[in-house]
Amino acid sequence: MNGITNMIGSLLTYGLGHIKSPHLKPYQIIFLFFGLITVGYSAVVLLLMPDSPLQTKIFKTEEDRLVAIERLRANQQGIETDVWKWDHAKEAALDLKTWLWAFMMFSISVPSGGISTFGPLIIKDFGYNKFNTILLNIPFGAVQLVATLGGAYVATKIHLKSVVLAALSLPPIAGCVMLLVLPRGPSHRGPLLAAFYLISVYPGITPLIYSWSAANTAGETKKKVTTALLIVFQCAGNVVGPNLYTTGEAPKYVRGLRSNLALFIVLNVLYAIQFVYLAVLNKKHGEWREEMGKNRDIVDDSMQRIQNKAPDRKGQEAHEAMTEQIENTDRAFDDRTDWQNEDFVYVY
Repeated sequence: MNGITNMIGSLLTYGLGHIKSPHLKPYQIIFLFFGLITVGYSAVVLLLMPDSPLQTKIFKTEEDRLVAIERLRANQQGIETDVWKWDHAKEAALDLKTWLWAFMMFSISVPSGGISTFGPLIIKDFGYNKFNTILLNIPFGAVQLVATLGGAYVATKIHLKSVVLAALSLPPIAGCVMLLVLPRGPSHRGPLLAAFYLISVYPGITPLIYSWSAANTAGETKKKVTTALLIVFQCAGNVVGPNLYTTGEAPKYVRGLRSNLALFIVLNVLYAIQFVYLAVLNKKHGEWREEMGKNRDIVDDSMQRIQNKAPDRKGQEAHEAMTEQIENTDRAFDDRTDWQNEDFVYVY
């Protein structure tokens, strides 16, 4: 949505900025317009966004609801509960991966806060006027949209969020380096804009971090604590980011760009550490299952329970394999954490 917002918002801002009013300044008109839209849309979200598959009314059939519930059973994350468990909260605080995701969120939010605040000024310092600067923010939004949707699509296809996150971190690294070394001036506008648009890939990182965290955290209280911690670190990064840029450092903004470059590199280090840690946890859970007389490796096919199967050999084999593992998901809704559930499989 950020990409669409930047594209449509830039066009609307360009038009609203040309309104002549004896009572309001252009920026006041812009703020009032978007503020009223935000207030109106918040009511829609409050009324229509469900808390869980059990409460939502958006499914056309009861079978669709069962499919959504079975997905929760398959990933061993359970269904929402209002019971607060302090031992789950403590586990979230002691879990290394919780803090790794939190620092990932901080590391991406610092550049995000800085670029989103000073991005238009950076473009303007390439030699454009304020209205052209607004229009040049449209490609920025387009790159965001492609990076976010493309990253999510590829991560779903290859089942590796860490690899996609690392790939999404590379263009911003290249963009920061280019902005640091390229001279400013009309003759370098093209390369400078290209560098800025390379940096604009970064918005695809944040939703994948949230998704990666959610897929690897079980237990309602633990999920809430983990998500809250990520939001806190995201807010902290958004506060720090703009303070690394000052108008006195225009047009190169060396301190801000160097900080962003360092944090994009740090992100890749954090991805690697998290990948290794999740592999260790999966190995421990596999050994735990073996000790309990279960299959060491779990195949996610619980969704097949509510789907009609063709009476062929492959369908029969799939059914038999599912039957052997059905016990692995019988306690999926017990509100156990990922540490407590030997059948929980971490995703990379």
